[in-house]
Amino acid sequence: MVVRGGDNALWHKAWNGSSWTLWQHLGGALTSSPTAVSWGPNRIDVFVRAPDNALWHKGWNGSSWSPWGHLGGALTSGPDAASWTAGRLDVVVRGPDNAVWQKSWEGSAWSAWTSLGGFATSDPTAVSRQGRRRPEVLVRSADNALWHKA
Repeated sequence: MVVRGGDNALWHKAWNGSSWTLWQHLGGALTSSPTAVSWGPNRIDVFVRAPDNALWHKGWNGSSWSPWGHLGGALTSGPDAASWTAGRLDVVVRGPDNAVWQKSWEGSAWSAWTSLGGFATSDPTAVSRQGRRRPEVLVRSADNALWHKA
């Protein structure tokens, strides 16, 4: 479990099979709630918006946390992430143009930011379905309806 603490840093707590660990301070300066996703065993990837309004990432590899990594962008929302296969991550955010933007990890490198269009008035949500080779994105639009992009 990851949360933004009262100090605006990232905090982590894990279930070890029989009890919860103590809270672990992972640092950072968050301006959004974190989102976490796993693309495989012993793998956790966490994404946040920071004070520079960019996307930042921290990953767990089964034994240690990576340093914070700057992924750029111009976010006006918290991020959400999904994974539809091992080694693949898709992160969605709302940009300054109110469109939904996506950045993907393809196993060895991050893609450039890609606009998915739309006019979002909420943080976007990303979900994945097995067998589908892209995330599905849900967002509230200017008409207050829920919009879906598959």
